[in-house]
Amino acid sequence: MVKRHIYYMINEMKNMKNKKQYIQGFTLMELMVVTVILIVAIGGILATYIQCLAISEISRNSTTAMIAAKSRLEDIKNASFDQLVTKFNKVSFSIGDLNGIGVSYVDNTNLDLYKITISVCWQQRNGQIIGEDTNLNGQLDAGEDVNHNNIIDSPLQIVTYIYNR
Repeated sequence: MVKRHIYYMINEMKNMKNKKQYIQGFTLMELMVVTVILIVAIGGILATYIQCLAISEISRNSTTAMIAAKSRLEDIKNASFDQLVTKFNKVSFSIGDLNGIGVSYVDNTNLDLYKITISVCWQQRNGQIIGEDTNLNGQLDAGEDVNHNNIIDSPLQIVTYIYNR
């Protein structure tokens, strides 16, 4: 029984030696496939990272623009109702740390209830313009009013109503 066990172990060792001679490494084709898979995976991760940076910048700039628009709204609320149209209708204002401009509109079709619209447009670092004011001058120029409502529209827009007390 011991002899048989020793003989079995010796045969196993020889078989392992023979197997090791045949397993020498990866083929060139296997390495190329793995390389292509890694390049695609790393490229996808980098593209996602770059997109996240752009979204982060839009978020940061939207916050800055929102603060400027709310500040403008406070100025409008603190003004006399009789002076709203003359002081704030189609009047642009600058935004602190942002390459952009805001515009306030006062719709006085109802004499006791004015519709106030504040729009803010700006340019991202990559050159993308957020809003309809493509040249950031605070005025509607030819081709800028896409929906023909006679105001500069923007994703960052505050609309409210102020009534005569």
